[in-house]
Amino acid sequence: MDRQLTVEFPWLSLVAGGPPAAPVWVNNPATDSRQLSAQAYVQEMKLDLSGYVQSDLTVGFRRSFEQLGGANSIFWETYDVNNDAITETVIISSVPFNDAQLQAAILSSPGFIPYQFVGIDFGNFNRTHIIHGTYDVMYANSTIGAGAFTAKGNAVLMSVQSNDFSSLEPTAADCLYCYRVFLLPAPGTEEGGVSQLSLGPKRVILDAFTVEEPDLEYMMRLKRSYELANQV
Repeated sequence: MDRQLTVEFPWLSLVAGGPPAAPVWVNNPATDSRQLSAQAYVQEMKLDLSGYVQSDLTVGFRRSFEQLGGANSIFWETYDVNNDAITETVIISSVPFNDAQLQAAILSSPGFIPYQFVGIDFGNFNRTHIIHGTYDVMYANSTIGAGAFTAKGNAVLMSVQSNDFSSLEPTAADCLYCYRVFLLPAPGTEEGGVSQLSLGPKRVILDAFTVEEPDLEYMMRLKRSYELANQV
């Protein structure tokens, strides 16, 4: 039977605040976003699939896609193209991530063989864990509607690299873990740097279906779901 599963992420709107010697990002207005570190934020939710599991149904996926509900904008006192990129990754996984693994996902998308950075927890994810995954690197659009980078100005953000690493793997997991993770520029001051960020709300739509598999196949898939959950 066909299903449409939807994940809704809110705006991320931040302004630079705090003392000039130690500026910080401040929610403006407060949204359902959590700070992971000085420059990293996450929005998170769960998709409950327990009703399908209780009915012994497997959930499969034909495709997934994202919709953006507003412009991504950046404001600055001065803008440094070498340091003021914004990275965003969206992950829908059959297993949970801890905070360290969410930050590591900005460096290397989960499910791939990671570069061996010492002391970074990439987890033990493989392709089948990641139902939906995208990765975007954005900079201020310097061609259309942008102010000079050496003076106070603003622009919309333009994606310069966009990757998709969705597996669309069928699952018998009882929920999906949904994350939208940002790595931001350091907050600026009145003397220079980025002063405000506004990143639009995002919707992820999973074109899904449920199917009743033969008992042996379903039990093997259910066993595999629990094994995968215990590997990370």
